[in-house]
Amino acid sequence: MNKLRTLSLFMLLTILVSMVAACTPAAQPTQAPPAATQAPAVTEEAPVATEAPVATEAPVVTEAPMAAGVPTCGTPGKKIVVGLSNGYFGTDWRTQDLNVAEQVFNELKEKGWIAADSELKIQNAGADTNQQIQQFRNMINEKVDVLMINANSATALNAVIDEAKDAGIPVISFDQAVTNPYAVNVTVDHYQWGKRYAEWLAEALGGKGKVVLIDGLPGHPAAEARKQAAKDVFANYPDIQIVQEIYGMWDQAKAQAATADLLAAQPEIDGIFVEDSMAMGVMRALQAANRTVKAMTGEATPGYLKMWKEQLAKQPDFQSFAQANPPGISGSAIKVAVLTAIGCQLKPLENNTFFYPISKFGGNEKLDEFLKEMEGKPETYFLDEWLTDEQALALFE
Repeated sequence: MNKLRTLSLFMLLTILVSMVAACTPAAQPTQAPPAATQAPAVTEEAPVATEAPVATEAPVVTEAPMAAGVPTCGTPGKKIVVGLSNGYFGTDWRTQDLNVAEQVFNELKEKGWIAADSELKIQNAGADTNQQIQQFRNMINEKVDVLMINANSATALNAVIDEAKDAGIPVISFDQAVTNPYAVNVTVDHYQWGKRYAEWLAEALGGKGKVVLIDGLPGHPAAEARKQAAKDVFANYPDIQIVQEIYGMWDQAKAQAATADLLAAQPEIDGIFVEDSMAMGVMRALQAANRTVKAMTGEATPGYLKMWKEQLAKQPDFQSFAQANPPGISGSAIKVAVLTAIGCQLKPLENNTFFYPISKFGGNEKLDEFLKEMEGKPETYFLDEWLTDEQALALFE
């Protein structure tokens, strides 16, 4: 009996131990599937990483250049009419000048500064100041939004500029400054321009020698300012003698003819002070007369630059100098005029005048650089530059 009880108890204990063993060790392997299937927790976070609108807000990035280039002042995109009165015309410089004005105006329409149907109305008066006054008055009567003028005179248009003031039409005078304080002048400092030429020539001649002056249009303020600058500089050099002064009319053929007469009258010339738009004609006259000079100022056109290079090959000690007189001054003025017309406020300017800072000039050491920059341009194309959008915007509040 006792043996039977002992055997039953032993069998019961064996069964209990087996049941406990079956419940515990085998439980650990069965937990692996839940651990391995925690990947959904990772895939649930993926939308945070792939929320394209947060990471790739393309409109903010792609519109940044446009936001930087379109004015934040005034009313960009409005339709405006710009009236441009041009005086003397027919020269290569003036043709390029007017072409740049149209080019920049159209670019500003494309950029959204002004409406696509905005207009630029250009009228040419020639050298007739009375004709220019009448054209200017006609545009006032047409009620244009802003007036631009390349004046034949610094003072003769002052009265009609007052009429524009009375009509509430802003006036931007470019290339040639006017003295009426209502007008904003956007120009090159022609006195300083001429002074740079004259100082270079005086140094190239070693401070001595016989020189001639070949200026542009008689009575034109820019031409007269340059001529005066040359005289003021040469007055500081007792051994420099101005033997003759002539006008070449800012025309290559007329300058060539006038220089031919000058060479016949002056058997000895060391240096020539000549403005732009005439240097090729002057060089042709020298070549035709089989004459040379030690130094002459020139112009930054492919035609003259090539002649300069050829002359150096024949005359290694020849010196010349060129600087930009940018026809693109009209492009700078267009930007000022457009910003004014859409309601932007110009920052105060000394004497209401902005002088464009010439950055391109030099002598023999710059010749190859100029030739490379002008490669592929027409013979009479002028080395050019004008205000960038950012530079123009910086002039306004």
